[in-house]
Amino acid sequence: MAQKATVVSLPVRRKRKNFISAPPGTRLFRLRNGNRTVTHDVSGLPLPLWPDGRWCVELAAYMHQLALRRLSLKDRGGTPGTYASILSHVVRYCDVKKIDFHQMTDGNFVEFVEQLQNEKKADGERVRSDSHVVDVGHRTLDFLDFVGRRRRIKDFLSLEGAHILAERRSFTRKGGRGKRAISREYWHHSCLPQRDPEDKRYPVPEQYIDRLRKATFSVKSSSFIKRRRLVLLRVLEATGARRIEIASLTVESVLAAKKMERPFLQMLTFKRGGEPVPRLVPINHTDLAYLVEYIVYFRSTIVERKLGDTDHGLVFINERSAKPLKPGTVTLELHILRKAAEIKGRAHPHLFRHRYVTMALYRLIRAYKIKDKDHFSDALFKLRDFAQRVMEWTGHKDIESLSRYVDWAFALSATVEGKAEEVDISELARTGRITLQELKEMRHDMSAADFASEVLKRFHVFVKDMSRIDGEKGVASVESALGRLGGAAT
Repeated sequence: MAQKATVVSLPVRRKRKNFISAPPGTRLFRLRNGNRTVTHDVSGLPLPLWPDGRWCVELAAYMHQLALRRLSLKDRGGTPGTYASILSHVVRYCDVKKIDFHQMTDGNFVEFVEQLQNEKKADGERVRSDSHVVDVGHRTLDFLDFVGRRRRIKDFLSLEGAHILAERRSFTRKGGRGKRAISREYWHHSCLPQRDPEDKRYPVPEQYIDRLRKATFSVKSSSFIKRRRLVLLRVLEATGARRIEIASLTVESVLAAKKMERPFLQMLTFKRGGEPVPRLVPINHTDLAYLVEYIVYFRSTIVERKLGDTDHGLVFINERSAKPLKPGTVTLELHILRKAAEIKGRAHPHLFRHRYVTMALYRLIRAYKIKDKDHFSDALFKLRDFAQRVMEWTGHKDIESLSRYVDWAFALSATVEGKAEEVDISELARTGRITLQELKEMRHDMSAADFASEVLKRFHVFVKDMSRIDGEKGVASVESALGRLGGAAT
């Protein structure tokens, strides 16, 4: 007997909302197999609307095509969500013009692009860069090509046609060793601007991270929000995880890592399509202890008060409701800190990921004394175990995807002299600098006894990380001294 299809009832939405997300449990028809209907889950798929709430049929058909490719729908609809957001511009344009998509002329498209370029913020700054306009234009042309083919309009997009004067172009990206080059086609229009010459997203600088961390103490907020922001910064820097992966981090994973001699956090990879894939990401004891402290002393209080015994088990929560933190809130938190720190450059979550991969390759350069970029590619393929570990930690699928970080890694390395053990030492130094900065900011809000206790607690964990590098010999005396000092403090 065929499965009953899920009927989605679209609620009335206020004007200017161009899509909603398919509710949990929504399934899409795929094929008939005898008497059985095969469907797959499309919870979170963008369901497009006109601004007045009417169903946007042709954009829905375009979204249907994307859904059949089984792209990830997590974090506001994943890639289809990004496309729906981009195409909301042409939906609003056609709504204002009172025309349907298939009625767009070449003049309409030129006017549409001009509006994208000329839109300004209240302070006079442009809303979007030329590179962003190009991205919107290319995606819009792809959608309009779909509309033309769906309505069987001959040469709807063509340089010789009577409608939109666009041309089909292609580009080729070189493949890695033993792999074919990848070719892609796209639609282009002469009215689209040139991309911005400098549109690269560099890793977030360490000085920005220091300023963001300092800003957590200057922004007026509750003690819970301050601690959550500090922990967010630590996890972003220590794991290189995407924002949705951080929002999906579980308490179970953190507590399991606490029991390990060399701890790993289990995180989920959401960029492979279909269901998320788990991966293990190394974390040191110093960062892990700070994370556990947040869970035990900050998170648990709110969860107990708001949820009782129905704990959802995710680490990062909303202070008022104890519900899981949304991925978008991770970005918002950094935006708040960036403004408070008066940082003019970029400092969003994905730049922490760039930094994580860059630092991993930088340590490789130092440890194996790689002299220049010409030898780096060969070394990376020879040291496949290392490259494979980095890909496992970050969720990258291809070793070639690491090559973009090579220039950044060499830019960081003023000298390539070093020893293999510096790989771990430099990571330990990072956590040490973080600890010192946080203690410096905290000392004004704590009593002398509480501050001394906090210092001792953090150094105990720091010594535990030291012992992994130097061994117990030479660290026992530090442990003993800390123990005696702790006894004196109590």
